[in-house]
Amino acid sequence: ATATMAVDYLVYGIVAAVVGGIALVGCGVFLIQMQHPEDNNAAWLPKLIVLLGLFLACGVMLLLPFDASMSQACADEGPSCGALAGLGLAWYVAFITIAAFVFALIPLAYFWYETDDEEGFCNRVCTTICWSTVNLFVFLTILMALYFSIGYVELPVTVVQPFSEHLGGNSSYFVTPDVPPPDFQSVASVSTYRAVQKIQTSMVIYVLALLSFMGWILTTIFGGMGFVALPMDMIGAWYNRPRPIDLKQFAEKKLELKKRCEELIAVGKETQNKSKGARTSMKVRRFTNKYKKMVLDLEEELAVLNLCYKKNEINPLVPWANLFFGIGAGVLSISWGVQLILEVFLQGLVGPYLSDVFQRLTEVFPLFGVVAYGVFAFYLLAVVVKGSIKFAGRFFLISIHPLKINGTMMNSFLFNTGIILICSVSCTQLCATAFRQYAHGSAISQLFVSQIQYLRGLNYFYSVDIPVFYSLLFMVAMVQLIWSITCVFFCQREQATTVQDAMAELRREQRA
Repeated sequence: ATATMAVDYLVYGIVAAVVGGIALVGCGVFLIQMQHPEDNNAAWLPKLIVLLGLFLACGVMLLLPFDASMSQACADEGPSCGALAGLGLAWYVAFITIAAFVFALIPLAYFWYETDDEEGFCNRVCTTICWSTVNLFVFLTILMALYFSIGYVELPVTVVQPFSEHLGGNSSYFVTPDVPPPDFQSVASVSTYRAVQKIQTSMVIYVLALLSFMGWILTTIFGGMGFVALPMDMIGAWYNRPRPIDLKQFAEKKLELKKRCEELIAVGKETQNKSKGARTSMKVRRFTNKYKKMVLDLEEELAVLNLCYKKNEINPLVPWANLFFGIGAGVLSISWGVQLILEVFLQGLVGPYLSDVFQRLTEVFPLFGVVAYGVFAFYLLAVVVKGSIKFAGRFFLISIHPLKINGTMMNSFLFNTGIILICSVSCTQLCATAFRQYAHGSAISQLFVSQIQYLRGLNYFYSVDIPVFYSLLFMVAMVQLIWSITCVFFCQREQATTVQDAMAELRREQRA
């Protein structure tokens, strides 16, 4: 048995090294391909934070299959297996590192990137440290206030009160490793009742709980929108693929874009003069975000127009790749929906579905199971990022940070990296729940079930009887689906009319 365990550890170690190396290289290639040309030889600190943050998110998402495999391999040894303690420690270290990135390192890099390059080095450092300190102080204040007020685990327990003639009455027994259980041969009757045991949780667990809660809020909103928007937008990109145009059509369209550009410049200057010295309000921020969205749309239309005119630069494989991956994304979204219905709402009554597939692939070779799980796990993060872009472009409550090939600034990279890191915690919990049979006995499952699920104030959201977050996720996805279908069939208006309406609305908000 010891030799078998040693071979298993060696295989899992090799697989972990291979997968980790591939993930690190993939994150580096993604960063290089997506970055804006202006950041090619600059912004090294934000690039390092983004690279490490993306790699950390990949590591957290891929740690679950290794946790599940090692826990199943240690099933015969029980709690004495050293790998279980190591896995639990690995989860703690990963989540604390995520908290450090989200609340300290990413804001530090973001504020450094946003400082003016023309300022002196000392002024940039002071500005960055001041804003980062304020951000960290706010987080620590909220954390301490919540921890010392409601940072308790309310664990439901069953209290046993046996009646014994030798004891002469009722006595409550709490069986612990130091206290042996009662002699049931001398027990005449047993009475039980339900109670709640209040336990102060550790600071590490509470930080993890707050990260999970924040991630669930973002995953519920952004993930629900992304599950529908990602496949539909990719298929839409194929349907609206660039088509060759002649010189006359190119000149007419370019003249139209020029007029819109002049209008946007005029609106921007008027807004800038009007808001000088004024306090930034929510209304002003929404207007700024909407203005930024229209500028990005204009840039994208110009790029597509130039591509349509330069026929030789149109790659015919790109639209069909969008169609292929769009159909694949649709299959993944439907599979995720079916899996959540089976495991969360039906409590596994019908069957394990994907969990059984992952287990069979793992039995063939561990890398196969990791790859199959990784496809669904990383798709979950992809729909969250897509949903955040979709949400920002529709409601304008947050600044839009799109990811474009050779067009992504480092502030957008940092923003999306923070979103991915926060949601990686909730997505890991979602995967552990959705693939319950695959993750059976894992350290992360025990962590979420034993403590975080029963934290005061959060237990209502993590209730097993009423899956609040999962229900909201399905509701948001259904609303997004209905909205997308409605827009496809009933909102087909001329593009020029739509743009004119948007410009008129933008001017009305600017004058208000």
